[in-house]
Amino acid sequence: MKFKDLFLLPNLITLARLIIVIFLFTSSKPADFNYLSLIIIIALIGLSDSLDGVVARRYNLVSKLGVILDPFTDRIVFLILLLWIKNIIPIYFLYGIIIRELLILTGSIYVLMTEKTVKVSNKGKVSTVFVFIIICLYVLNTAVVVPLLNIFTILVILFYFYVAIEYLYNLIYKHG
Repeated sequence: MKFKDLFLLPNLITLARLIIVIFLFTSSKPADFNYLSLIIIIALIGLSDSLDGVVARRYNLVSKLGVILDPFTDRIVFLILLLWIKNIIPIYFLYGIIIRELLILTGSIYVLMTEKTVKVSNKGKVSTVFVFIIICLYVLNTAVVVPLLNIFTILVILFYFYVAIEYLYNLIYKHG
């Protein structure tokens, strides 16, 4: 890793996202926003999750620092978001996501230690989108009742875990 990689646009986007989220979530509470503003904030956090990667690939600015910094920041921002809105989402959803993220963290550490590579799956991206949709639906549920929300939540968590287990399986058995 090179120090100058810190100043590549994708890495600056990643760091800016982390700093902005930490500032926003330490200086305000979800109750400070109406439900629509909160949904927009959460959607922007979800969309920003992929912005740095898109810029890195589009402009050939992929770096070793970015390969580590991006997923680390994604996880930290996501967990901070969940803790910030913990009074809006059910506890089983919060714990389910945290346990899943710990599984992925374990796999990521394995990848770093063994210098293996794992291709990001489209299922992983889709499952993350579903999780952000569920989060937005819980925020909406504070204003109007969203029918069958708990059932959809359980299905999304199961899919989210399936993707994590598939990732770990591919990492250990197909690439190992």
